[in-house]
Amino acid sequence: MVAPRKILAIKLRALGDTILMTAPLLELRKAYPDAEIHVVVTEAWAPLLEHHPAVDHIISYVRHSGPASRAKAIARLAMSLRKQKYDCVVNFHASPSSSTLAYALGAKVRSIHFHGHKDRNRYSTVEITGKGVVKPVIERDMDTIRALGLQIPAGSLPKIFLDNQEVMRAHHRIEKMGLYGPLLGLGIGASRNTKVWPLDRFASMAIRWCDQYRGSVILFHSRSEEAYSRAFFDAVDRKLVEWYADPSARKAVRARILAEVEVPLRLLASMLRNLSLYLGNDSGPKHLAVSVGTPTVTLFGPEDPFEWHPYSVDQHPYHFIEGLPCRKDQLPGFRPWCGLHDCIKEEHRCMKQISEDEVFRTIERMAEKMPTPLSLRT
Repeated sequence: MVAPRKILAIKLRALGDTILMTAPLLELRKAYPDAEIHVVVTEAWAPLLEHHPAVDHIISYVRHSGPASRAKAIARLAMSLRKQKYDCVVNFHASPSSSTLAYALGAKVRSIHFHGHKDRNRYSTVEITGKGVVKPVIERDMDTIRALGLQIPAGSLPKIFLDNQEVMRAHHRIEKMGLYGPLLGLGIGASRNTKVWPLDRFASMAIRWCDQYRGSVILFHSRSEEAYSRAFFDAVDRKLVEWYADPSARKAVRARILAEVEVPLRLLASMLRNLSLYLGNDSGPKHLAVSVGTPTVTLFGPEDPFEWHPYSVDQHPYHFIEGLPCRKDQLPGFRPWCGLHDCIKEEHRCMKQISEDEVFRTIERMAEKMPTPLSLRT
């Protein structure tokens, strides 16, 4: 393929999907250093691409719930972007709406990848290999640009780029919160209830971290997860009474377990960069922590880690209960998973069987690899 002059990359998906896209964007820049690369992403996640060396221009798309309003928004965006005269369009994790947008731009080369194993890659002008093969999502994104003739080995990682001022601003914010010592971040939310580890166990991890490492804990959550936060802190208060007989000791530990609510994305990324370790459910903030170089421990329940955890288990270990027969929503021949939003019959055993002690043993192993003395990362 002749080197393109102007490329448009599209991914209108969730937070984690957007973060994973940063890896193939870097490969595009490496392959076409002189090309102008524009990116269309969901408006909420657009700030993450600021300062990214592979991105020359960010185009925000406001998601619409209704089919009619969505079609109008895509049509307006297509009319605007056609003026750019893109040579090449790559559409990672395509949907009917985003594939229509890609087609309408009139680019001669279009790599449009529907991740659904049975979906046709409609409107694509190139053949995307690996269709129907179970692989990490980041590798399916890589297949989208491999279809342009690029030779890209497996194993690339997403990366969000922060400047020193952003990192130091987050460091000062943490200090103003009165937190000190090694910092543990907690991500207790998820896209559905079945992906959430019991909140009282997160509370235990917070107290044990403060006690053993003389550190501090920040709980990160959105406004929609405030019920989770209240339950978490209720559990912290109960467990502190069990843990410490001295009220002053309880108060001192409680003062080092705080929450940040609805933090702006780039500030969130910078705060995650300051952590010693991030512990959380399988959700977008986990990918964000990985992308800024912070070690993570992830708790998986209904979904197999293979597709959504393309990371080294040395730096990013996870817990997952293998072989549960209640995971049965997969296609024949594919990895087992469960799509339930609430689990009543099986009593959420995929998460409840992950014990406090085994998770803290993993935390201890990770702490052994950290600098001594442990402190805020900068």
